[in-house]
Amino acid sequence: MSTGPIPERVDHRKLANQAGLIEGTLPIQCFHRFGEMLVVSEGDVYLRLEFSKGDFGSTSVNGSAATEVCLICQNCMQQFRRQVSCDVALQVVSDESKLERLSEVDDAIVAPDKVISVAELVEDELILAMPMIPRHEEGQCLETDYEQQEIVLQEVQKVQEAQTTYRPFADLAKTIDKQNT
Repeated sequence: MSTGPIPERVDHRKLANQAGLIEGTLPIQCFHRFGEMLVVSEGDVYLRLEFSKGDFGSTSVNGSAATEVCLICQNCMQQFRRQVSCDVALQVVSDESKLERLSEVDDAIVAPDKVISVAELVEDELILAMPMIPRHEEGQCLETDYEQQEIVLQEVQKVQEAQTTYRPFADLAKTIDKQNT
């Protein structure tokens, strides 16, 4: 088991053979795509990853990642901090032929070398855990009078029912039916 700062690259096959566990932090700067989504790319990502042998010679990686990030609220355009966490469950395979053998529900990454970047293992999951539209919790935007409005589905249906649909050829169909009889 390794704790504390995590090395940027690890031998996933060796860790799988030893049923290894790494736990500790990795700087956000190691996560390039994830860091581009943030206002400030400072801080650490806390990781807990368990390695084991998977099917077809793959390495199974299970664990979690968590960090606090700085984002821009899309309601008030002010910075705010939010906790982002995710679960990690994936298979590391050496080539695409082994990738095709895995179940469709398994997430996988292709790594031909035995040494792999820890950030590569976790980055996609962190990106998916980010809010699509970053904003404060309801009532926390203090700078503006913005209030999020909920549209009730029943009201929308009433409006749609009230509107009549104009069908320009409806009378034409009636006329043709009269002529045919």
